[in-house]
Amino acid sequence: MNCSEIPIMKKMFLSSLVVFIAASIVSSPPVCFSEQPDPKVWKHLSDDFYYNKINLIQSADSISVWTYRTIADDERKYLIEHFRESDPKKSIKYQKLDHQTILLKMDCRNKQSKIEKLVNYDDNESVLYEETYNNSEWTGIIPGSKPEEIYHDICVTSERQEQLHALKMQCEKDCDAWVRVDENKFFRDPFTHQSHYNTRLDKCFILLNYTKKPLKVLREMKGNKIYGAVRSQKNGKTITCNVLEKTCKSEAEWDAHVKPYMEE
Repeated sequence: MNCSEIPIMKKMFLSSLVVFIAASIVSSPPVCFSEQPDPKVWKHLSDDFYYNKINLIQSADSISVWTYRTIADDERKYLIEHFRESDPKKSIKYQKLDHQTILLKMDCRNKQSKIEKLVNYDDNESVLYEETYNNSEWTGIIPGSKPEEIYHDICVTSERQEQLHALKMQCEKDCDAWVRVDENKFFRDPFTHQSHYNTRLDKCFILLNYTKKPLKVLREMKGNKIYGAVRSQKNGKTITCNVLEKTCKSEAEWDAHVKPYMEE
């Protein structure tokens, strides 16, 4: 092999390893620990999957948390075979691969996670492999996955739920107040409205449906900014159709663009 190919091969392996790790923490089969982790430190979620409830590293919108899981047989065999030719000593060491800890960074607002560090251990707590991922990418948390279990446990707290409820109620009040002011306008066109507090964007939106024109408008309340509008003629031909920089050709397409703002 050409020496210049070695860094490329290493990069390819690390990329595939991260993908393999991510897939394995989505749904790992139940296997037995050689020794149960300390329940005072590690909280059990499901199967043989735990997270460190003591050492949570919090910032403004994210929480870093250590996870702990036993390595399943198929994953151990994969790593043994992978290193059999390229690194025989490591392949032999991985025959004793027992468990793994991963430092996950959770973006609570956007419901995303990324791997920051990984450590593989044998049954004597000796480190077999350690890697820090400085440039790992954020990925959406998959429904039903292990990261989603952690997300619900550390992000969706009762305090956060109360905070979100207060923000949603305030959004409704702000939208109702805006509607009352608009009702006093002399040349007011009749409309229905729907309010929604978007947790991901931390913004309050009002969706206006003018029945006479016909016209739909998406407005962000705090900045009093119109995000988009769709207007059609009586024959159904679309005159205006956009959401921010996105343009569209029909009311159905506009509704699809607006949906994330009014549901997330």
